Amino acid sequence: MRRALLGLLALLALPAAAGAGQQRLVFPTLLGEYHLAFDDARTSEADVRALVVLSPHLAGWNSLARVNLDRGGAALTQLRGLRTPTELEPVVTWLQRSLTFSLWLEEAKLEFFRTADVAVLRQRYEDVDPARDCGSVINDIARAGSPDAQFDLVVLRWHNCVNNQFRRKLGEYPMPAWNKFLSAWRINERVVEIIPTAPRDELQSR
Repeated sequence: MRRALLGLLALLALPAAAGAGQQRLVFPTLLGEYHLAFDDARTSEADVRALVVLSPHLAGWNSLARVNLDRGGAALTQLRGLRTPTELEPVVTWLQRSLTFSLWLEEAKLEFFRTADVAVLRQRYEDVDPARDCGSVINDIARAGSPDAQFDLVVLRWHNCVNNQFRRKLGEYPMPAWNKFLSAWRINERVVEIIPTAPRDELQSR
């Protein structure tokens, strides 16, 4: 799934044959393929390609931000400029909040590694208060005897603690809104998992 998330910046679809009036796009994912079938009398291929990045099966905003802050910032700019139907407004709002937080989280870690200032890790984000909610982790970081030990604590325990606090407040991806969009725009989706087969010589050795 993680690799598919990078599709936001360079989303390539594989064309597939379809009947008159029906079109299909196939997007590669880490575990297989993501299929979309749509009525081109209702919506265009260009519109589908533009909006598919919002799909819960392809939209990996958090991982994207962690890969590269510049890329994450560009993705957020793209998201904010995306023209979407009303059905997808809850999805866009959720994704904007999710990505903005992920960028903040990575920036906070980077700032700590630059300055070694534990106060950076205590800064609030909206209703999340790391000093209150993750105080024991921050105290352990402050007492850690080496930069390597601090690094491990920050990227694992502090990150997970703060991230979990925010995710609980954010809630789950708004699937009802996504499904409402698919229904209104006559789009059918299908996730196909492709199980890799073992090489023939490996099978014969068993």
